[in-house]
Amino acid sequence: MDKDTKARQAQLSRVTRRALLQSAAFAGVAASLPRFARASIEPIVEVASGKLRGAVGSVLSFKGVPYGSSTAGERRFKPPRPVAAWTGVRDALAYGHAAPQGNSLAAPPPTRPGGISLVGEGATFSEDCLYLNVWTPAADSAKRPVLVWLHGGGFATGSGGSVLYDGTNMARTQDVVVVTINHRLNVFGHLDLSRIAGAEYADSANVGMFDAILALRWVKENIARFGGDPGCVTIFGESGGGRKVSVLMAMPAAQGLFHRAIVESGSSLRMDTAAVAAERANKFLAALDVKPNQLSKLLALPADALLGAVGKATEGTGQFRPTTGASSLPAHPFDPTAPAMSAGIPMLIGTNLTEASYALGRDPAVLALDEAGVLERIKRVLPEKDASNVLATYQRIYPSLAPSDLLFRVITDRGYFLDSTIQAERKAALGRAPAFAYSFYWQQPLAPGRTHVPHGSEIAFVFNNPQLARGEKPETLAGAMCGAWAQFARTGNPSTSALGKWQPYDATNRPTMIFDRESRMENDPRGEQRKLMLAFGSQQYAPREIAPM
Repeated sequence: MDKDTKARQAQLSRVTRRALLQSAAFAGVAASLPRFARASIEPIVEVASGKLRGAVGSVLSFKGVPYGSSTAGERRFKPPRPVAAWTGVRDALAYGHAAPQGNSLAAPPPTRPGGISLVGEGATFSEDCLYLNVWTPAADSAKRPVLVWLHGGGFATGSGGSVLYDGTNMARTQDVVVVTINHRLNVFGHLDLSRIAGAEYADSANVGMFDAILALRWVKENIARFGGDPGCVTIFGESGGGRKVSVLMAMPAAQGLFHRAIVESGSSLRMDTAAVAAERANKFLAALDVKPNQLSKLLALPADALLGAVGKATEGTGQFRPTTGASSLPAHPFDPTAPAMSAGIPMLIGTNLTEASYALGRDPAVLALDEAGVLERIKRVLPEKDASNVLATYQRIYPSLAPSDLLFRVITDRGYFLDSTIQAERKAALGRAPAFAYSFYWQQPLAPGRTHVPHGSEIAFVFNNPQLARGEKPETLAGAMCGAWAQFARTGNPSTSALGKWQPYDATNRPTMIFDRESRMENDPRGEQRKLMLAFGSQQYAPREIAPM
């Protein structure tokens, strides 16, 4: 470790201790007082639109902070507007509304393994959904790195209010500011009306992403008041959140609003073409019996009616998601190359060992598949003539795995893993800023007698919330991963004393950090599998989104 690094870490340690002591003392005093007395010392921060009252814990938190106005009625399918100013002090003590989603506004929220809600317990849903949340060690003049989380759930579900994304421990242990956001989803965020309604709705297919951009503008304007550095902003996200990060890298309006980017299990090379988006929009209008010249009727329908038509609209076309070809997203995010407009942005990119076990690994029918059943499943994602050879290759590499476990490996490598290596290679090829790669191998119990590394299982480690992780003694790895993410946000390089030197990705050696009980660097991990899948090309090259297994 060089002298500059040692000095920087020593300075960080002093700043962190000071912030924690201040926060802890503040929290202790506040907790000892009755509610009416606490009001006078609870943290109040004035942002551009008004004053906010937050909460005191081991860090300060501000939840349900509005960054945009309601998107209902006449504002449906249009770019967002900043929130109007308010008078007095607004409580920022509870999460704001999540975007409408599912089959109904009253539908049960999606969950991760372990039953953790992806939208948050007791979540409410509304088209007035442009809210964000902030966790900070102290609302002072320190310039801490800022990490802005884009939630998972594809482009269809989720919110920034899940306990999975609680930023308390990351902010407290790493002396950073953490932000999570809500934004429009599914048909509300990505219905392409450009060919139907003209210039007024030219960007309707991408307004959900414009919401995220508005949130980043809010961060740029206001985060210094929470002790954050608007010149050191990292966007990061998992699954659909990683896809959103990928898209923001290719959106002109987002440039200059962030300085690092992290993609967890969501490497998007391509988005929809205008033709697919138009087909989906026409199906959607037909399902509602709305003619192309009856846009006012579409704006007046209740949100539940729109959600009820999503299923028919997405048959054969995949979920509502961003569309390329408009000025807001001129080209596919990482195809045929990484976006030149964000060439100077360092990236951290990775996946989990058995992503597919999240969706399939708890299904007894899948766990009981024999070799023939697994082969039929593999034919859904690979050319039929090659399926047997692929299965035989995986049986050779993993001779002790059960048939269903082989299926999880094949599907994961065919999609998530292959695409992450393509994205990292294309980013590195620009030569302007590094890409760093990781693979997450921490096994956890998913079904009786079975352990896997499912989709989303790294989130608890990234946020340093080991109490939400599964498996024995996750605290050490959680601290190491959270530290690496924070160090990357701080410097653009995730190397830490706990992990050692993390080498940037390149197409020759493909160095990759393996996160496990004993973390380590490996060159081209699962290289044989990667080369095998690369021969078929990314699934994202299909003209339509591949349906999940």
